[in-house]
Amino acid sequence: MAFTLQIRQKKLFGKTVLDIPALANSCHLSYGSNNDFYILQEGELDRGTAVFYNPNRIGRGIFFDGSKGGSGFYEVSYNIPTTKAEITDFARLVGEIERQLGKVEMYCVEEERSFTSKELEAWIDRFAQFSLESLNSFCGNKQYKNYILTLALYPYTLPEDKVAAWEKCTELSDFEQTLHELQAMDVYYAKPRLLQKGDTKEIGAFYTLTEECKSVFPIKADGFLNFSEYKVSEGFVQFFLYNEQRVMDGLFSYEKFIDAVQQYNVRQFDADHILIPPLKKEQLEELAAKLR
Repeated sequence: MAFTLQIRQKKLFGKTVLDIPALANSCHLSYGSNNDFYILQEGELDRGTAVFYNPNRIGRGIFFDGSKGGSGFYEVSYNIPTTKAEITDFARLVGEIERQLGKVEMYCVEEERSFTSKELEAWIDRFAQFSLESLNSFCGNKQYKNYILTLALYPYTLPEDKVAAWEKCTELSDFEQTLHELQAMDVYYAKPRLLQKGDTKEIGAFYTLTEECKSVFPIKADGFLNFSEYKVSEGFVQFFLYNEQRVMDGLFSYEKFIDAVQQYNVRQFDADHILIPPLKKEQLEELAAKLR
């Protein structure tokens, strides 16, 4: 579910093409684009589109589509449920877009009505209340096997305690704080390289753990979004020594790696991922010896 605003510039000739980096800078936002796993590639654009987020209050991300800017058409949206801070950022972003474009028409696809930037600002509390109700409903749906939200920087699988808490919460404060704290961490969010065997068509997922790098890894090798059509037959992990700029010898079973790495003060990141603390060369060598 989303709130999608279509913005059309009324100017007949010489349509204004918005510059995404400049627009982000004007609103004190950061930006990037999602890869195939919904992991944000910081500072990158994708064919005139980007995901904006507030680095001081990171939420689920505001999607901006300027691919048709040459014809004076833009689209901007936020996911529901989201945080009140992100709804406020959305209204501020739309106001800046209007300021740069001049006279515009703004139409919400889901509400099937037009909006002005002043109305968006006036409706922030109303939008936040609807987001709260949507969060309650999402967490209260017992048919879901997993409760997964795409965030600004990467996906988040809600642990059981958050599902229970947010099903009955009466405000968005804990939701907002949790999303920000998760994404404000200086971590490497692991993503696999997928390789297919030419003869058997089997797909392997290959991960790399880097020396002295705090990292988020999926518990299962196929624990990533958007590849449900592919069947990962096996997962592997290798170790990279950053200070020596080389890969350690050995390619190890991913399943055995997840079991063995638990002894190094690993903690849960979300329901599907673990947070591995920075490991020194000696620890990676010790871990590799156990996996051989």
